[in-house]
Amino acid sequence: MEGDDQRDELPKVTLAFLRRVEELCPRRVAFEHHNRRGGNRGAPARWRVANQITEHARLAHLEPGRPSPEAFTPLPDLVPEEREVYAAAARWYLQLFGERAVRAVDGDDLDEWETLLPDEGIRLVGRAGLAVEDADGRPELLLLRIGGRAPDAGDPLGSPEARFALLRARDWLAGRSVRLVRADLLYGGMVEHDVAADAALTELQPWLHDRIDALRRRIADPLPRPGLECGRCRCIPGCKAHG
Repeated sequence: MEGDDQRDELPKVTLAFLRRVEELCPRRVAFEHHNRRGGNRGAPARWRVANQITEHARLAHLEPGRPSPEAFTPLPDLVPEEREVYAAAARWYLQLFGERAVRAVDGDDLDEWETLLPDEGIRLVGRAGLAVEDADGRPELLLLRIGGRAPDAGDPLGSPEARFALLRARDWLAGRSVRLVRADLLYGGMVEHDVAADAALTELQPWLHDRIDALRRRIADPLPRPGLECGRCRCIPGCKAHG
């Protein structure tokens, strides 16, 4: 299929690349950017919990209406400590969003995992929050976190997560205003802003171009850089740093 060929040809850019590519191993970045496959590694514990909560929230909102507590059941792959974090996150999600009657948006309206940016020669890959619409069809982006820094109540575009989510959802949000919500499901912090999507995306273009340039500089000489991230790297096979 032509669309699948285009996805395979365009290099991949993730949120981690946009946020801190200067700190990442050049070899690993080059492998992932050019869609080369390495060995599999499981996601870190915090992301396993966050990914499950986001997916279960999406499933809870497949039909318009309020989320049911029964939708939030951890999968067996979580260890006991992670299950406790999951339970706390589920309680906070229901407390913060339990009265919201919304419908999850995906499929034809918004691809869950990637957005093609042919003008920039890349595809943005990775989940960017939970996209929903309220009963009147107004869009919302819920950026759900498990711990970390408290959400900043100031600039709605100040975080890489918010920028990535808006860029990923740009076609769905074209010509619209979006309710952008950042919530910490470990401690219950939440901030929200109404963002005019077209104006925000125009503002984000210089930042995106700068980050893509930084990525390309990083992989110009893709030598391995051993460090803590090696423990969850998918590109260990063949790496001279581990030969």
